[in-house]
Amino acid sequence: MPASNPVVAVPVALCLAIACALLPATAHAQSAPTAVQAPAAAASSFNTLLDAQTMGAINADPELRTLLGISGDGVGDLSDRLTDVSLAQRDVNRRMLADNLAAIKAWKGAPLDPQQQLSDGLARWFYQAQIDLMAVPWSAAWLPVGGSTYAVDQLFSLPVNLPQFFDNQHAVTDLTSARHYIARLNAMGTKLDQVRANVDLQADQGVVPPEVALSGAATQFRTLLQPAPADSLWVQSLRRKLDKLPAIPAAERAALLEQATVAVRDSVNPGYQRLLDRVQALLATRPGNKGIWAVPHGDAYYDAALRWYTSTDLSADAIHQIGLDEVARLEKAMDARLRQLGLRDGSVASRIAQLREDPRYRYADSDAGRKHLIGDIEQRLRDLDPILPTWFGHLPPQKLVVLPVPAHMQATSPGGYYYPPAMDGSRPGTFFINLGDIDSNTRWSIPTLTYHEGSPGHHFQISIGQTLTDLPMLRRSLNPSAFSEGWALYAEQLMAEAGVYKDDPAGDLGRLQAEMFRSVRLVLDTGLHRKRWTPEQAIAYMQEKTGMTESEVRVEVNRYLVQPGQAASYKMGQLRLLALREKARRALGDRFDIRAFHDLILGNGALPMTVVEQAVDAWVAAGGVAPRRAP
Repeated sequence: MPASNPVVAVPVALCLAIACALLPATAHAQSAPTAVQAPAAAASSFNTLLDAQTMGAINADPELRTLLGISGDGVGDLSDRLTDVSLAQRDVNRRMLADNLAAIKAWKGAPLDPQQQLSDGLARWFYQAQIDLMAVPWSAAWLPVGGSTYAVDQLFSLPVNLPQFFDNQHAVTDLTSARHYIARLNAMGTKLDQVRANVDLQADQGVVPPEVALSGAATQFRTLLQPAPADSLWVQSLRRKLDKLPAIPAAERAALLEQATVAVRDSVNPGYQRLLDRVQALLATRPGNKGIWAVPHGDAYYDAALRWYTSTDLSADAIHQIGLDEVARLEKAMDARLRQLGLRDGSVASRIAQLREDPRYRYADSDAGRKHLIGDIEQRLRDLDPILPTWFGHLPPQKLVVLPVPAHMQATSPGGYYYPPAMDGSRPGTFFINLGDIDSNTRWSIPTLTYHEGSPGHHFQISIGQTLTDLPMLRRSLNPSAFSEGWALYAEQLMAEAGVYKDDPAGDLGRLQAEMFRSVRLVLDTGLHRKRWTPEQAIAYMQEKTGMTESEVRVEVNRYLVQPGQAASYKMGQLRLLALREKARRALGDRFDIRAFHDLILGNGALPMTVVEQAVDAWVAAGGVAPRRAP
């Protein structure tokens, strides 16, 4: 996956995929306490009601608690458990969504203040969008549903992302947390069997993942199963963590590693082998590679997925046309930048290909070259230190670090993605850069990727959201994709407006190519899932418009196949933010303050775009008065 194509995940259903992080799942943990939803009549305030719903869901999901870094809240340490994704949980999820939405709508307490009105809009949108996605009879037993449409895929499904959860999210800081790590390994067999039951549920209803998803997942499962248990990723990760804890005696460390080895041998590996066998059986049926239109209730699911990911009611046809219009606009802008760089002949795509081969912009395919690339990212972030205060009144207090994507995930991971900091401060925000294919990273593409995944993109939006402790937890932990990805794409353009490319036309071309890439996504997502495009049609179109290589584009198209609607969120969100900024600028005239506007957008937490518009309209009506600052 090329680094010139900034993508994330944020988080969505990380549990742990990177596409769209921090979405409150509601699955119960194995032996975890059942979430108790507070009835409207019992809540002392609207925020109390909303927090009871949100924390009930989070506390019933031990993996999400670990991801969010929540501890010391009186619930107890649940980090020795994994989250229940059994088929029985599907009914629990449906009831929870319906009950929570009913309680929100039935609120009879004090009238809602302006902030509570935003919270009300967010909660209604979230619950209804998830209810709509779960309306198809084959929906899986986890939330948010759209985070992993199929029970197994090559990118976002639980069994593919659990290794990274253990390696990067489960901290081992003492003997207890090490024992909890091992307890979770012992629970993996059951967890993977639950995933397999979801695979069977979907297959029985004619819903089989695309072949590329099954093949990619199977390859990763085989890789995990290949080493001896003692040499497995799971045990080696624990070894590295224990090596940083000299206070634990050597004999105790050896005993812990032996226990982990047994857990991998008896629980983890058999669970992955059973799942691999099922995936291989499905592959033998040769299901092909088709969009969601090809499965039962596929059109209804896709309509719901577009509402969830774009937070608009626009039809697939309307979104497709917006994509075509943006592609045409950006082709002209890219042509102008290429001419400025002396590349005048041939199509935009062919000239981009020439630029990719220019040795001035390439990194060496060596350890030194990879180290140099990470150093360039870190320098780009340092260069923003004097710039960002002129555009933002509030900067995130959390640290941002840059790390390479783990080697075992490089082949199917995006070019870069962001993991949020822990809410308890135990873990910084992390920008993961994929160094597997060094040729995919160029000096003209890396700046845009840095601003998208790091500052002022995902790191600003997610980290500042965590500091808004006066807002309900749902406002601080939910990241609607149109807002989160739209903000990161907006941040790319904002840095161009801030002048970072004043003497760097190649870097600005990288920005335009990244924006073209997101515009093409509107065309491809709707093409694959509504207009019945084949993957080959989608690959040809993306190559023609972006200049990316065939292998890079194929990874992208394979991604869109397994997460219908998500690829449309980036550009739709960015366009809405730009439209709202222009609307506010026209209305306020000389009173418009860009720093106050950005603090308004980020200081309210991540919201669906309809609710963001509500906040901007209220701000404009108040004369552009500076919004409440985060503590």
